[in-house]
Amino acid sequence: MELLSKFSFPYNQINNTNVSLNKLILTDNEDLERIIIPLDENKNVLSITKQETQTQKIIEEQFNYIQNINDPEEISKYPLLIKIDPNFNKFKLHVSIKPQNNIQDRVLLIVKSYDIDNFEKLSKIIQTESNDPLVEISKIEYKQLPIDENLLEFQKLIINDFYNKNIINNTKLTISVWEQDSQSKEFTYFLKFSLWVDKLQVKSSPVPQQTSSFPPIIQKQSTDSSLSSPITPTQQQQQQQQQQQQQNIPESLSYSLGDFRKEFSFNIEDGPEFRKTLSKYEDTIPTAKKVYSSLIDDFKMLESTVRRLTTYKFRIMEEINQLTDLESESLLQEFGFKKEFQHSFKNLFDSFEKNINFFFDNVCDHKLFTKIFNSILVQQIENPNQQSELTQMKKQFESDSKEYYGWLNKYLSNDKERPESKLLLKKKNFELSKFDYLNQLSKITNNQYVNDLCEKLFKFINLKNDPFHPKLLNFKLFLDKKSNSFLIGENYQIYLYALTRFNSEKYQFRQMIEASQSSEELTNLIRYNRLNHLQQQPTQQQQQPSTNGVTNIDTIDDFLVTKENFDLIFSDSNPPNDHQVILKDNDSEKSGILFSLGGQKKTGWHKEWVVLRKGQLIEYADWRKGKTPINKPIEIALSSVKAVTHDKRQFCFEIITSTGSKHVFQAFNNEDRNKWVKALYNAGQLVNTDRLQQRFGGNELKPSKKHITKIITDFGSKPIIPGSTDRSVSPISITSKDPFFDDDDDNLNIVKSIPNSNNNQCIDCGSLESVEWVSINFLICMCVNCASCHRNMGSHITKIRSLKLDKFENESQVLLNYINNREVNSYMEANLNPTHKINANSDFETRLTFIKSKYTDKKFVESIPNINNFLINSIQRILIHDELKAILCGADINLDLQVNVPNKDETQIISLYEYSLRKYIQMESDPSHKKYFVVSELLLLNGCTNTGNKK
Repeated sequence: MELLSKFSFPYNQINNTNVSLNKLILTDNEDLERIIIPLDENKNVLSITKQETQTQKIIEEQFNYIQNINDPEEISKYPLLIKIDPNFNKFKLHVSIKPQNNIQDRVLLIVKSYDIDNFEKLSKIIQTESNDPLVEISKIEYKQLPIDENLLEFQKLIINDFYNKNIINNTKLTISVWEQDSQSKEFTYFLKFSLWVDKLQVKSSPVPQQTSSFPPIIQKQSTDSSLSSPITPTQQQQQQQQQQQQQNIPESLSYSLGDFRKEFSFNIEDGPEFRKTLSKYEDTIPTAKKVYSSLIDDFKMLESTVRRLTTYKFRIMEEINQLTDLESESLLQEFGFKKEFQHSFKNLFDSFEKNINFFFDNVCDHKLFTKIFNSILVQQIENPNQQSELTQMKKQFESDSKEYYGWLNKYLSNDKERPESKLLLKKKNFELSKFDYLNQLSKITNNQYVNDLCEKLFKFINLKNDPFHPKLLNFKLFLDKKSNSFLIGENYQIYLYALTRFNSEKYQFRQMIEASQSSEELTNLIRYNRLNHLQQQPTQQQQQPSTNGVTNIDTIDDFLVTKENFDLIFSDSNPPNDHQVILKDNDSEKSGILFSLGGQKKTGWHKEWVVLRKGQLIEYADWRKGKTPINKPIEIALSSVKAVTHDKRQFCFEIITSTGSKHVFQAFNNEDRNKWVKALYNAGQLVNTDRLQQRFGGNELKPSKKHITKIITDFGSKPIIPGSTDRSVSPISITSKDPFFDDDDDNLNIVKSIPNSNNNQCIDCGSLESVEWVSINFLICMCVNCASCHRNMGSHITKIRSLKLDKFENESQVLLNYINNREVNSYMEANLNPTHKINANSDFETRLTFIKSKYTDKKFVESIPNINNFLINSIQRILIHDELKAILCGADINLDLQVNVPNKDETQIISLYEYSLRKYIQMESDPSHKKYFVVSELLLLNGCTNTGNKK
């Protein structure tokens, strides 16, 4: 196979070319499978492989070849051509481009020619821009490409294009790259390569081809002609039908993850936002009922009108016949006037009647609207002695809410041993009650009947007339279930995919609530569920343009949604893991329900909605709405915060203001109290002197400075917050048990003291002796014997360092805090038979064989679906362990990303490495606040070569 591939891919480029091909990828319409053809530095084919797109699993398939034809010089070197299935009609050109002078005035041409090998003939067609049916040209202006024109060296990027498989099959396809100077009109040839496109299997019913779904960085200029070789009339009609359908489907605009996340959100964390969502749905019910009722009546009226139209049509024809008899006794009858008039007159109505009846029967049947109308539960019914089902659900929800918070108040006032199981049961019942009521209300716009109607309407708006019956809609195409993949526009397809996934995620979310084993687990599940999309706003720093004029993009919400990555919509939130304990939340804003002593200006403890924002704390008595503040904002910078146990009530903290006023709050558990204290500490660093001067004046502000940033806790040291809810904002802070930049710091002790890491024993053989060596790119530690085997594999695979002898600086020093044998083995040995694992007494050969199988061949690794999206998500949220997991389990670290440019209607292509440079961490013990790019460092240590345009 490898030998044949070297003689079956004719590739040629000119000397001193400015455009060079690095890799060719062909993919099918749904991008389920890919054919990959990489080239080495000498532009020889390395291999030709086929793989599954999502899993990157190699598909063992024998490729077919055909004898090369036409070009004698080419045949001598490449006697064969690889055969490509015509369904793999989309291709990605991984190219290197070296910008030249006046690049803004130049245009790149991707020329697809069929059975034309004569260079002079092809050159003439391109230069004269003649409309040749055997040539198709895609044009790209250089200014549309993400190229730094000031950097006069080769820059890598990907160009997406496609060819029309309905025209190009059972023929030789040659793809060449040219350049045109728009000023001088001169053309320059760069490179070309050839493939044989196999014969297309013609189906009984013609199916149009979907237009390209690749990002619109290429302006396609396609011809309308078919091949000049003889074809049958039936084939010609099929091609015309396919081309017409293809041309009439408009290109879809692209939308970001943020747009879709706003649409598909389901948050049941109690507070004003949740209660506002309930009220919005409750207010929607009468409107929805009214709209559907009107639609039903109007469609019935329209159907009745069409029937009346038919009746009047026949009456008019009969009356014209009577007039004809009055006009002429026999001659007009002989002429055939009556028959000809009836035929012409019926033609005025026939196409309309058939189209509108098709619409009634298959698109908007009023019976479907009736089902939707009946599925909407109402809150009130006419009989005052009865209650509707929805009213009963609402009363049950309000009763569960009152009972839960009443019980919780008593629970928190009890200083004795608390019944965790009872708390879990009460909390679980309340969360399920919230879920069920919100879910029932959301069915107003999201149920099987509404979704069925949406799908039909999405197909209808792209349905064109039948080419064989120009006055009639293409009924057959609409009714063909296979038509969904191309008749429904791409954005509507993604919407339906996301809607299906959204409903599935909701069902799983409810199951996870029922399966929760502890109150803490349930709290994290509600707060970090994948349907609770916390909105992140870019900071001013993140929005500033970079030195090359391109605006930085620091949130994954700006990524464009495609059919391939739409699952990212539901992957932005996760509960914190144990290994994230060293990460500290640097957010200074928080909101939530707290019990307050003397809350709502009443004695005792009462619920409040409390908001910490911009260094100020505000209490709201109406916790369901959060609109009426009870007090003036508390300036945290002029206050002290102390975690306390107040009158036997646990999880409390108090805030003492600059005037000596005391505010005592109680959280629901210790974790939530920790987060509040940490957020208040961070807020204390935000000193708005202008606001303080305006509010308090100079005399009152001056003596209060002694309170600024003061924080007292009963934790013994600064609290370490488990996990980090920050998902888009850099930097994050990190802390360790010992001062991080201490010259006498013992690296060995740092690594072995990491909790739940098993770093005291060798990751591979389990030995407890001489575990003093680390792989700085795998973030693992090992014994001296296994370290010798790791060195044997080569430094390009694993980079071994001694914790006692080697010096660790900068990012390497930071990475020591993330070494975790237990974490890495959880996925590197996920499929390992325990009996096959080596031990401390294994000989060198056995040890080396096992280690190579584990790290080089990766025989035991966990299979991760959508692994590239998992990698992107982990980098976006600065989750080092998840990033490493994705890398070691096979993610592509040389990815290119297409993202929106904020505040501009344009996109930008950057490498994953370039995106990672926007993510850094800072050490709390470092007063200089130096930035450490550990995310980027981990990519480089593991062999990332696609570093983009940035140095």
